[in-house]
Amino acid sequence: MVRANHPSDRTVAEAAWLYYIKGLNQAEIAKAMGLSRPTVITYLRLARERQIVGVKIAGEHFRVNALADRLRETYGLRAALVVPNGETPLDSMHQVCEAAAHFLPDFVAPGDTLGVSWGQTVSFVSERMPWWPVDGLVVRQLIGSLANPLLPTCESCTTEIARRMSGQCINLNAPAVCSDAGLARSLRAEPIIAEQLVRLHDCRKAIYSLSPCTADTHVVQFNIATPDDIAAYVAKGAVGIIAGRFIDAEGAPVLGALDDRMIGADHGLLRDMSGLLVVSGTAKADPTRAALRGGYASHVVLDADLAQALI
Repeated sequence: MVRANHPSDRTVAEAAWLYYIKGLNQAEIAKAMGLSRPTVITYLRLARERQIVGVKIAGEHFRVNALADRLRETYGLRAALVVPNGETPLDSMHQVCEAAAHFLPDFVAPGDTLGVSWGQTVSFVSERMPWWPVDGLVVRQLIGSLANPLLPTCESCTTEIARRMSGQCINLNAPAVCSDAGLARSLRAEPIIAEQLVRLHDCRKAIYSLSPCTADTHVVQFNIATPDDIAAYVAKGAVGIIAGRFIDAEGAPVLGALDDRMIGADHGLLRDMSGLLVVSGTAKADPTRAALRGGYASHVVLDADLAQALI
């Protein structure tokens, strides 16, 4: 006899099947399986914890109609998900990431290759994703690796997103930034790395966030750039950073010394993909507007305050 507090996966799966597929309620399942209703509730919880079932909220339920429609019309987007504001900016960010996490399995299709960027926002999305397999999905790292495993790197974000959707994970086996432009050129020319960079063009879709060009931006926190580097790009007109690349107010590339030392997707590749941009907070209004004008996103997930600022 199976003890209620240690049920087998088969027993838990049977309860999940009756509930999610056959549409029985908890009382009907209890009667059919000879269990108490509290035990059925426990089994349904275990079905999610053991990844026997994956539960995903449909993206349209995060859509605030008027704002979303205006965003799509203004920027030519395929989809815009607008999330109600939280009580604090951090609450809003978490809610935006939650919405993006549940939308991402709908954003990709079987057989797609998804490019993944990095940073706190993308990391939060990866941690909140449902367990939702997508057939034939390949997930590629868009920018090289960073040394600190405690930071939300591109490598860790790529790995987690691939794991949640049972995709093939392909990491970019190179540093995100080199100390010298000559070294970066040599590494990009190495056959293994050169092949990985070419294969980034297989990415038909991508997920990323962005940041303003401030001294505390994520590329400074991750030691990819210094405050002096940021100031040099700002002097050239940069207002935002996407996947380590700088853009001006119209979304045009802004190039500088840092680009010569980086290994990863460039501006042209980022524009060629259908991009899912996940962002929150009105402090990011200018870089978000620039990214949308520049064609870096076909789909956006953002909070209502930021959406209002953009239109």
